[in-house]
Amino acid sequence: MIKYLHLLIFISIVSGLLVGCALFPRSAESPQPKKINYQPQKTAPLTAADEIENLLNNVRTMTASFEQTTSNKKNKSIGSMMLERPGKFRWKIIKPNKQLVIVNKNQSIFYDVDLNQAVKRKVNYHEPSSPAMLLSGSTGSLKKSFNIIKLKKDWFELSPKNKKNSYQKITIHFFDGKPKTMEITDNLDQKSTIVFKNIKLNIKISKNMFLFNPPKGVDILNAS
Repeated sequence: MIKYLHLLIFISIVSGLLVGCALFPRSAESPQPKKINYQPQKTAPLTAADEIENLLNNVRTMTASFEQTTSNKKNKSIGSMMLERPGKFRWKIIKPNKQLVIVNKNQSIFYDVDLNQAVKRKVNYHEPSSPAMLLSGSTGSLKKSFNIIKLKKDWFELSPKNKKNSYQKITIHFFDGKPKTMEITDNLDQKSTIVFKNIKLNIKISKNMFLFNPPKGVDILNAS
């Protein structure tokens, strides 16, 4: 938009100089030149979907610690996460049970330390069944997959168009351009809140963090 305005100003100045110079003398009967008013084009206001896409597109990589609680406050988990967009995600739960989720392109792995078991699944980015995929996936399918509204400044609500999903809506809060809070409401009206802390954006992350090297003796199941 700034470049466009600069171009309009340049054209106005040049036009004014050429019309004002007496390159060709006018007779008294010559009609006065008409004044042309150049006005910058108005840009359409950003939709809620446009705003959240812009915010997410500023996140190339992200690392953070997190706390996740349920609406009844009975369940709480803490851990750390990493992502590299598009398509790479690591979610490590430290308490109360040690669990690890790794997403790398079209495959996800859920590893439960206590059960000594890992489950592989395929990931479909066009039907994001996991709210976490909002952060690591491409923003291209957001408008196709969700109805998006803006609740207030930097607060967005996304409800899946596919009613077969296991949740009703997702609320995302950004602070200083960073994803700060996610609230997921399931089909039983139970709410889970994730608060991110120690957030770092767009730093280099080792590719090994998105690879799963199972300890010896771990059972690996294919659920695809």
